[in-house]
Amino acid sequence: MLYKTTLVLNLIPPIMNAMAIFCVVLLAISSLLIVGIVFFSFLKWIKKNYYPNWKFPDYFSVGYAEYLYHKYIKKDLQAWLDKQ
Repeated sequence: MLYKTTLVLNLIPPIMNAMAIFCVVLLAISSLLIVGIVFFSFLKWIKKNYYPNWKFPDYFSVGYAEYLYHKYIKKDLQAWLDKQ
């Protein structure tokens, strides 16, 4: 049985295998985009029907994000605070 499978695969030109892989990847990306559009459309429908006046709260201010960036990533917090 395994011999017959490999024989069939050997008859397919290598360019067809590459083309098939490309088509599968393209199909996967397009499917992911379609699922994303459906998901966010559903969220928009929920917002429109149930929460029409809801405003997204600003839990994470830009100043605090900049403070954390200088504290943990650049590690120059004291110089940044002195410059303020």
